[in-house]
Amino acid sequence: MLDRKYFEGVLPDQLRLMERPVRLTVHITTGEEYIVHALVAAHDAYVVLKVYGKEKAAKHSKAWREANPTQDAVILDQVCIPYSAIAMAHLTARATKGDDARTLIGLRQA
Repeated sequence: MLDRKYFEGVLPDQLRLMERPVRLTVHITTGEEYIVHALVAAHDAYVVLKVYGKEKAAKHSKAWREANPTQDAVILDQVCIPYSAIAMAHLTARATKGDDARTLIGLRQA
């Protein structure tokens, strides 16, 4: 089972070894899958991830963007997933159709 140790220790090593921006897809036991933008927090029983939604993402207000110029303007979805619900995680450096529409898919620290 994937756990906190995976998200905080193993995953960063995998990303370093893969060298280039990669896509992390987390597959859930319910059949859902999430393309991950960033790890928000890994806790003992669950992980919080910033993920790409199925619809076009909302944007922060102009005032917020001006006050936070180093932050992403796009507001991405967040999911909280118990480790027991994660079926697998898939990392790939291959681009697929539509990637260029999402800027950088690569995983980042939130």
